[in-house]
Amino acid sequence: METWKETRGRTETWGCLDERVLTPKALGVYENPVPLTVEAVRVRSRKMDLRIPFETSFGRFDSLVRLYPEITFRTEDGRRVTGVGECSPLSAPWYDYECHRSVATALGYLVASLTGKPVEEADGVASEKEPPVTDVLSFTSRYRWIVGHPMAKAGMEGAYWDGVARLRGVSVSSLWGGTRKAVLTGTSVGLEPTVEALMGKVDRAVREMEVARVKVKVKPGRDLAYLEAIRNRYPDLPLQVDANAAYDLFDPAHLALLKDFDRFGLLMIEQPGRNDDILDHARQLAHLSTPICLDESILHAVHARQAIQLWKEHSHPSRLVVNIKPPRVGGYLEAIRIARLCCDNGVSVWCGGMHESALGKTANVHFSSRDEVDLPGDHVSQAPYFVRNVGSSPEYRRGRLTVPSGAGWGIEDLDLGD
Repeated sequence: METWKETRGRTETWGCLDERVLTPKALGVYENPVPLTVEAVRVRSRKMDLRIPFETSFGRFDSLVRLYPEITFRTEDGRRVTGVGECSPLSAPWYDYECHRSVATALGYLVASLTGKPVEEADGVASEKEPPVTDVLSFTSRYRWIVGHPMAKAGMEGAYWDGVARLRGVSVSSLWGGTRKAVLTGTSVGLEPTVEALMGKVDRAVREMEVARVKVKVKPGRDLAYLEAIRNRYPDLPLQVDANAAYDLFDPAHLALLKDFDRFGLLMIEQPGRNDDILDHARQLAHLSTPICLDESILHAVHARQAIQLWKEHSHPSRLVVNIKPPRVGGYLEAIRIARLCCDNGVSVWCGGMHESALGKTANVHFSSRDEVDLPGDHVSQAPYFVRNVGSSPEYRRGRLTVPSGAGWGIEDLDLGD
């Protein structure tokens, strides 16, 4: 299997910058020809207690709500198959505008659209008048009219893919054109009050977990000293930082800090500026040697194309990286489209996490099995997120996760409760 050093920057030529041509066929994504009648749609909701509560400026959270859309399809010869996906919102709209309450509302409209009933009457049982669906585009067209709400859409699309894969008796990754049997994975270390506390977690990630790379959170005042300590102890460690929009791209002091990051040999600086910005990241940071990664800024393939165009204009696309989170971009087909668009234009991509349960984490691993995803993702944590998970995560060993080969998501012990 390739290492991150072998994959980084392997694309030397610029390709197509028209996301409209990235159809399932062009992407090597399976186009299901079998008519599937949506028989029933339900949404399971589960409150998941966190092992370690987290705090923000507006509150403390000790649990997260995970929602699982579940669709039962019926074939023309009477076979039935059920697929399930995951929606992994936070408890309040601080990462983006979504939270578990807004996702639950949006899912109500998706259920109504898929079952052919007004939202006020949607009970999860499909109307007999609804025509069957076939490929993924015919499925998502049922709810394309809904503006926004990418997390709800991603969960529902996940249920479609799980159902189709189960019907065929193959893994989801094989339907998506994945080729890797295992994927490189790193871990993320949060903001710590002291350098000593940070180094304790970095030591565990490197020495005990043997991850493929480490990501650390930074903000002004908790950046240079922390990076100095890591590099003094681990000069060759694949290392990146995540700023979560903590730096003002028009503040000379903040720009000087970001420029100083260049001496640490980082893989990337993730989302240093505003979480809704594409232009200023390219215009203000083109002089940095360290690549800039966009996360929250990229909501779909059009945004990815615009970012690539800007980095071609102001610097070079190899200085841009994109963190693709399928729930953030509205689904797995859109995630694959973004990945191909980036790969064809010399932009590296990786898959970030959203505190998913085992189902959502496994879906991310299936997505990361595609060749375009050429940097390690955030697929393992230093401690389990949840007191009790819904199933087992993919097997982990020395910086790699095995891509499940069973039918659907391949989670044999999945238990979503009643």
